[in-house]
Order: sequence, then C-alpha cells, then structure tokens
Amino acid sequence: MPEAVVVYGAGAIGSLVGARLHEAGVSVQLIGREAQVNAIQAKGLLVKGLNESHVVQLPATTTLDGPADIILLTVKSQDVQDACRVIAQKNSDATVVTMQNGVRSDRDAADILGRGRIVGCVLNISATYLEPGVVEQNTREFFQVGAPFTESEPRVDAVMALLSPVLRTELVPDIARARWTKLMANLNNAIMAITGLPIGKALRHPGLARLSIATIREGVRTAQLGGFGLDQSRRARNFRLMSTLPLSISYLVFRSRLAGNFPADSTYGPSTLQSLRRGSTSELEYLNGEIVTLGERIGRPTPYNGGLLEEGRAVFATGRHLSPEELLQHFKF
Repeated sequence: MPEAVVVYGAGAIGSLVGARLHEAGVSVQLIGREAQVNAIQAKGLLVKGLNESHVVQLPATTTLDGPADIILLTVKSQDVQDACRVIAQKNSDATVVTMQNGVRSDRDAADILGRGRIVGCVLNISATYLEPGVVEQNTREFFQVGAPFTESEPRVDAVMALLSPVLRTELVPDIARARWTKLMANLNNAIMAITGLPIGKALRHPGLARLSIATIREGVRTAQLGGFGLDQSRRARNFRLMSTLPLSISYLVFRSRLAGNFPADSTYGPSTLQSLRRGSTSELEYLNGEIVTLGERIGRPTPYNGGLLEEGRAVFATGRHLSPEELLQHFKF
C-alpha cells in the first residue's frame, strides 16, 4: 500500500475516489479548486451514494505540496498538460494515474512526465459534482487499469493494489482499446450538453436516440479504419454490432438501451453538461473532436460527430441550448 496518495482534481470523480480510499484507511489528499476545497475544509465532503448519504472528513488543499507515491490525475482532458507541468515541478517520482475521458491523456501526460511514470485508468462510472462540498454517485463503478507504455508496466501492480480492494477494478492488457471503447459511449455527451436535457430524457427522445446511434456508428467505423480497435467487452461488441447493422435496424435494436439505468425522470447530466453549467471549459474536442480529427486524417467524412462538435462549441460560447428539433435539423439520416 502506498504511503501517500494525492487526488489531483477534486471534482465529482476525484472527490468520490478520494473519499472511498480515505474511508478504507489510505492516506489521501484532495487537490481542487478553491470553492470545493473551502467547503470540504469547513464541513467535510457530503457524498450522496447509491444507498445512503454521509459526510467524509478528509484533507483538501488547492496546491500540490507534500509527499506523494501515487497521484490520481482526475482533471478534465483539456487540463492534463497544465496539471502535469505542475507535477513536473515537484521533486518526485510519483506514479501518475490518468483518469480522463478521451484517448489522449496517457500521451499528453507522458510528453511532460515521461512514459515510465504513467499508468492508465478508464473510469466507467457516472457521478455529479452538485455544488462545492457535495458529490453524488449515480452508478456503480468499474475501473480498468493498464500500462499504456512498456516502460510503465512495473508500476501497474501498485495501482491495482491501491484501487482494487476499495473500488471494482480490472487489469486490462490493452488500455488503449479500453479508452477507445469508452470514447464511443462519451460521444453522446454532446447531445446532452447542446440540449441541456438529462441523459434519461434526451436518449429516450426518438430523434435524439437516432442521432446518438448514428454518431456512435460513425465513431466506431472511423476508429477502425484509422487503425484503432475496441476491446472485447460486451459494450464493445454492442458498438461493433451497432456499426455493422443498417441504421434503421440498429435503431430498433439499441434505442431502448441508450439511456442505460437512468429513468426518464432522472436529472443526471454527463460530465460535459456539468462543465457547461459550472462555467467550465469544454472537453468535446477530446470526444467528438477525436473522431473528426481522425476522419480528416484518413479522408473519411464525419458529419454526425462534426455537427455535434460545431453545435457544442456554439453552446459553450453562448450558453444557449437548442431544442431537440433545432439540433436535429442540422442532420440527415
């Protein structure tokens, strides 16, 4: 067990993970923004769990100080490089665990800290950062850990030893494939950000469900043609099937599964919508933008991901949501 763990990025996921580890007896310190840190220091962290809510008293600060054996990097994808520059200034050889959406964070972190320090982790969990000092877990967690580079393989065991006794965690042989699989699910984030609708309502709308399936199909096909495969999970198999069936058949097969376990009256919105509501920056360049960039490189059109990226940029710039009908008029099926 590492002597000291730092969670760098005390938002929804970082705060939840930090709280769970702290309650398991791990020495944890949260690094977060001032409002979140002040609230935790004053009253503790209110964790709204799946079955109960309780307050966790754990250390939190705005700056990276003191020792760290493992740093769980839970900032957004667009903030990875800035965070790694801060980490690089410390006289430390701490293992850095990348826990971002998208597929770039391992490479972005390694460019600054070196390949040997980076261990990848894909987070399959839904959580909400409601207000300073309050986080909510909306689904059960399933974390996937692996070495993105051969140089970092010796560090994986320590990360597994930290996470697996506390959080449901799987060691995977190819973290890149796990990241590409998770990316396909995250391509839908733009729909909720643009419309402002919670996931349970948005993905039950017939037109938005069709747009969601078309977007994932385009993402899977573009990734495969670009040389990036998905993993062997059940979710990946469904994505591959979704991409091979005709759109009309895919819609009939998968439309009822898109919203997952979120009921129609759920108020949960994914991380991109939460960022918009908090006035934070957009991660869409690392989600739909990844498919658009790859499509440009291989000469494949990506109208669905490109359209969502364009409309998502506009919503982040103006703060004005589109109705489902306004959004759908930009696409042809």
